[in-house]
Amino acid sequence: MNGARLLIAEDDEALAALLEEYLSENGYDITLCHRGDDALEKINQEHFDIVLTDIVMPGADGLTVLAAANKDPITTLVVLMTGYSGIEDALHAVEQGAYDFVSKPFQLPEIRVRLNNATRYQALLRRFQSLSGDSELDSTSDVFIPLQMQGMVNNPSDVVAMRAYARRGGR
Repeated sequence: MNGARLLIAEDDEALAALLEEYLSENGYDITLCHRGDDALEKINQEHFDIVLTDIVMPGADGLTVLAAANKDPITTLVVLMTGYSGIEDALHAVEQGAYDFVSKPFQLPEIRVRLNNATRYQALLRRFQSLSGDSELDSTSDVFIPLQMQGMVNNPSDVVAMRAYARRGGR
């Protein structure tokens, strides 16, 4: 069982209920919000390992939720969902610090795999932090840049974009 604390912010109540049921069956401890402002309130009150948020919601959009939750990737990772997608949206989301981005419609196993990957990545970040003795890491780029990629990465968002999209290109 996973046990990761997951905040789902999704205004489509049917999809939210489906995600909640499916992901709780797969070991996630779920908190559900149907409005962005409710998600912001929960983020300020509680700790979540991962936030899965729609971009377009009443109260506050997903990028606002991302900004509130994304203070430290070791603490909280954010995965954005949207039905209004394009590559520009995805790149903008990762530039803003999103761990991943998924377009609707999607298959439930795809979300589970993306969240499981986020959980494993976060565990690696936490382990690296504990082994290195650093109380804080400056950015995700300080952690995992393979030697063959050094010099190709100009800023932290490039690392996130490479991580998010390299697997789609078969790399």
